[in-house]
Amino acid sequence: MKNFTTPILVLFLLLVIAIVGNIILSTIGIFYNSDIFNTGIYSGTEASINIKLIFIAKSFALITFIIGVYALINKSKYLIKRDFFNLKLIKGFSKSGKLFLFSGIVGFITSLIEILNLIILNDFSSQAYLNIDSKSLYIMLMIMGLFLLLFSKVLSKGGEIQQENDLTI
Repeated sequence: MKNFTTPILVLFLLLVIAIVGNIILSTIGIFYNSDIFNTGIYSGTEASINIKLIFIAKSFALITFIIGVYALINKSKYLIKRDFFNLKLIKGFSKSGKLFLFSGIVGFITSLIEILNLIILNDFSSQAYLNIDSKSLYIMLMIMGLFLLLFSKVLSKGGEIQQENDLTI
């Protein structure tokens, strides 16, 4: 079980680098009017306030996701020790589940707003810099969040049953 710790940390580091790097590049493009992706969109025009707000909401959702993954990894030491009914592990699963669910909902809603922004307002300014997500991934995040919340409830109930069983012996 300890063999999983290093690959998980490496993958988490790559996740953080990818998300933060993408947010930084998109911030430069949207807020500083720089065509760093060479999209040819910019002709001296500034990104609309709609695009900026959508970008901020999506960035918030992605950072919330990173925090949720960190909370999950942080509590993995209890899994390694096979301390499945530890209250800290259960709370960690619950916290990660809530963060994943929240991140998925915020990301999905902002993705829908982005689509409406394109359709209704024909606002294509800086659209290339909003491509930092996928609607299906946000749905998967919501499913994972609900699963982690369910799993924390199951572990909590299992802990209660084990405690009752220990008292009867």
